[in-house]
Amino acid sequence: MNTDNMQDIKIIIDFMKNFVDNCHHVKEEKLLFDFLEHKGMVGGPIYVMAYEHNKLRDIINRIEVKYNEPKGLREDLNNLIVMLSSHIDKENNVLFPTAENLLSHDEDKIIYYKFERIEEGFGKERHRKYIELINTLYNRYTNKNQIKDKRINYPTNFSTF
Repeated sequence: MNTDNMQDIKIIIDFMKNFVDNCHHVKEEKLLFDFLEHKGMVGGPIYVMAYEHNKLRDIINRIEVKYNEPKGLREDLNNLIVMLSSHIDKENNVLFPTAENLLSHDEDKIIYYKFERIEEGFGKERHRKYIELINTLYNRYTNKNQIKDKRINYPTNFSTF
């Protein structure tokens, strides 16, 4: 791996530890999962999501430890890609649709309001910075011949899960 790649790995570690864990996972683990459990969803998707959050943390910690001794780093980076891709697919196709079906309109508004408070605590400018960073990396590493400008786009109101 070259110097640019290694710098990008630092960005990925920072993104995963700070944005994903301190913003995205907080919303799910501290709010959404509690609401869903109160609606009767116990175990199943909630258990899988929480388990995978911990697995992602473990992978990122291994990547961080191996950063200065890159033996095995490529394998952990590939594991991160596979795990994250699978996790996002489960969120989009199981967790979020199930939540939409279980939660009332009023509960959805409450969650939205609380998500906004988390965003404010995290910092909207900081949020924007992380989205720009990850879009830059995405564009740097995707094959432009296969994928036509499919950047990660988040609404400007920052109300994403």
